[in-house]
Formats: sequence, C-alpha cells, structure tokens
Amino acid sequence: MIAQPVSLLRRFFCTLLASNAPEQLAAGFTIGMVIGLVPKGNVIALSLCVLLFSVRCNKGFGLLTAITFSFLGPLTDHFAHRVGLVVLGIKPLQATYAGVFNLPFGPWLGFNNTVVAGSLVMGVYLAYPVYWIMKQMFALTLGSPKERSI
Repeated sequence: MIAQPVSLLRRFFCTLLASNAPEQLAAGFTIGMVIGLVPKGNVIALSLCVLLFSVRCNKGFGLLTAITFSFLGPLTDHFAHRVGLVVLGIKPLQATYAGVFNLPFGPWLGFNNTVVAGSLVMGVYLAYPVYWIMKQMFALTLGSPKERSI
C-alpha cells in the first residue's frame, strides 16, 4: 500500500540527483544562480525554471542554488535597479521594448521592471564565468571519471 508512493518518491529523487559530472553540476549551479537572482512572479523566472528542467544538468543542485540565491538576491536589488535603468534606457532599443510590452504576454514578462531587467542582465553576464569556475572546482573535487567510478 505504501510501496508505490515511496517508489515514486525514490524515483523522483534519483532523477534529481542523477547527473554528477562536473559539467552537469556546474550547469545546474549556474542556472540556479540566475533563477535565484531574478525576482519571481514573472514569465522570465518561469522560463528559467523550465530551462533548468529541460537541460541535462543536476536539477537538485540547481534547485538548492536557486533557493540560496533567492535569499541573497534582494541584497543585489539596488545594483540591479541601476543596471536595469541603463539597459531599459538604451534609446535604439526603446521600440523593441514597446513592441515586446504590447504583445499579449508582454506585461507578464516583467521586463519593464528595472530590477527584473537588471537582475536578468547581471545573471546572464555572470553565467559563463560562474559556469567555468564551478566546472573547474567540481573537476578538482570529484577527480577524473575513472576515479569516480571506483
């Protein structure tokens, strides 16, 4: 009677924790960092969550990182607001922003919010360096693939 729910729960956690290569751990950390930095309640945050579950990465580590950076994200809001003002103030892109905002789902994107725009730009800007550093750290920590299989 209880075996089936326990089996489903076990399979769910095995799926979340299955990817343990340095590249997959680093990808999970990086996507989780971007999710955590972006304010929630908009389509951008939802799209990043879909990205996390669509890409081959460590989903459990990505979720843990997203939760951690969600608590650290409000500390960066002042800087993200200033970055967002710069990004949304670019004159050649004003027509593009207006066109996106006039789409049926445009207001739900939340890109017109300076903190959302600045946080997204910050997260995308930091994504590659964070991925590369985390990949190197996990490669050093976990060792070579032959060592991990023993």
